[in-house]
Amino acid sequence: MGQANAARDSLYDLRMCDLSGKDATGYDLSGVIMTDTDVSKAKFVEAQFSKGYLRNSNFEGADFTNSVVDRASFKGSTLVGAIFENSVLTGTSFEGANVENVDFTGAAIGDFDARALCKNPTLKGENPKTGADTRMSVGCRD
Repeated sequence: MGQANAARDSLYDLRMCDLSGKDATGYDLSGVIMTDTDVSKAKFVEAQFSKGYLRNSNFEGADFTNSVVDRASFKGSTLVGAIFENSVLTGTSFEGANVENVDFTGAAIGDFDARALCKNPTLKGENPKTGADTRMSVGCRD
């Protein structure tokens, strides 16, 4: 992946780690590699994930409120019930990810990214914690 905005001189490798329920509020995880990682119910409030490789991982119930998750890939990951309220999600891919019951309220998502996200067949339901309708929180028109 390379450095994320020259923030550090090495990658943050968290492949195959069990970090479920951990609190990473305010952490800078730019350039992180999380494949086959369990971060279910983790707290990433105000964290930064620029250029994160977040594939095939479990983010079920994770809280990304007010975070920056730009130019990241969640391909193949489970995000059921996650919260991205007021987060920056520009250039972030949810292709092949399970986004059922996710809350994207107030998130900064580019038009192209939002259109791709609206085509995700798992974009449905209601977030169990916030009560937000998933499709409506993205701004899907259909």
